[in-house]
Amino acid sequence: MKIITHNTYWFQGSPSRWGTEKIAAVPEVLDRLIYLYASVKPDIICLQEVHTEEIVKKISSSLSMNSWIYAPGGIFPEYGGCLLSTQNISLQDLSRHNGNPEHERVHLRAQISTPKGPLILAAIHLPSNRFTPSKEEGEKKRIEELKKILHDSSRPDIVVGDMNAVEGSKPYRFMKESGYSEAAEITGIPAKERHVDYMWIDDTIKDRVVSFQVIHQGNFLQKTPAGEIWQLSDHPPLIMEVI
Repeated sequence: MKIITHNTYWFQGSPSRWGTEKIAAVPEVLDRLIYLYASVKPDIICLQEVHTEEIVKKISSSLSMNSWIYAPGGIFPEYGGCLLSTQNISLQDLSRHNGNPEHERVHLRAQISTPKGPLILAAIHLPSNRFTPSKEEGEKKRIEELKKILHDSSRPDIVVGDMNAVEGSKPYRFMKESGYSEAAEITGIPAKERHVDYMWIDDTIKDRVVSFQVIHQGNFLQKTPAGEIWQLSDHPPLIMEVI
């Protein structure tokens, strides 16, 4: 089973094809990212910074991933996210409870059937420092959300998404201390290109990780007519294969 996690930067490219950051998709960028996802042949796609349900519908239709869920961000709706699957699976939005935000951005869940038994996947986007007065306050918020994700509902077997936390930070250490390992670490693949995005798996089943990849070359890089290089997002997609 192949899983992609990707912060799409609202499908505007990096640097933004709009010339300045906008919460708006550039059709060319959206189409090229869909093509990139299709080339991987994923079973599950988890996306962050998705601002409209219409975009998710287009991805679903283009990739024949008919099982999907979209959620606007809990406190900041523009920081929405989605989870799509080729399987008919159980999907849940835990970003809010009784209409009230539980998370600043998104926390989505999927229950996945595999030959080795069911897996619970959490697709998340933790707060950045953009809306906090200090880095310390930002780390505190990220830890608070991780506690909800890992302890306030069924413990996920897999946690993927943008954590807005660097390797060795308090949120990173919290995941390690909670019994999770990075797919990059398990497979021995250098993770330096993955920025603040992660694919974690419970230590008890880490032997089920087959491969890990960061897509930061090939179709992820584009050229302007003038020959300038730009990327399809300010974050590269991550791919993990599990059995």
